[in-house]
Parts: sequence; structure tokens; C-alpha cells
Amino acid sequence: MLKRSAICLAAVLCFAALSPARAGDPLTDQELLRLFPGTFRAVVKGKFQVKVTLKRDGAILGEVPGLQDKGRWTVQNGELCIVMPNMTRGRVECSSVVAADGWYKGRNVVFQKL
Repeated sequence: MLKRSAICLAAVLCFAALSPARAGDPLTDQELLRLFPGTFRAVVKGKFQVKVTLKRDGAILGEVPGLQDKGRWTVQNGELCIVMPNMTRGRVECSSVVAADGWYKGRNVVFQKL
């Protein structure tokens, strides 16, 4: 459960834009892509903290105490999508992202650029 939540959080982190969208509006593909490369602090389901690093080449690294997972990220149709062997159990997880008060919100996750 923690691994899956960490992956969802990682996905959401990938979607924050340097030029924030209007409050409540999902970020566009271009806004999401402007976030990377970058490292983010994410909170999954309000409890689990994950450090997520997204690289320009599509690589992603998720770190929680005692666990490190590597995978891939993409932006498709206004959603940030990630896949990681452990955290997403190899499944592609996608979510739209909304910017609010310096944080980015996705399904089950909030994240902030470090």
C-alpha cells in the first residue's frame, strides 16, 4: 500500500509547473513538462512522505526510508503518468495535476518542488 501510494505521489510531483495555472485548473502538458528536471517532496494519502526525482530523460527515482525505486515518467493528455516496479507494481499510474498555494495536487497526493 505504501509503495503504491508513493508511486501515485511521484506521478503527481511530475506535474507541477514553473508558471502556475489558474487555481483549480489542471496543468497543461507544457506546464507539466516545465517542472523537470526536479526533486519534489510528496505526501501520499495525507500520511506517507516520499522524495521523488524526475529527470529530463523520463527517468524517475522514488525514495522512502528503506526503499528506493526507479522507473519512467511521461506526460499524456494533460496527465502525469509514472510506472515503477515496486511503487506502482509495474502498472502505469496517471493523474491530472492542479497548482494551489505553492503545492501541486493530484489523485491521492500533494507535492512541492524542493
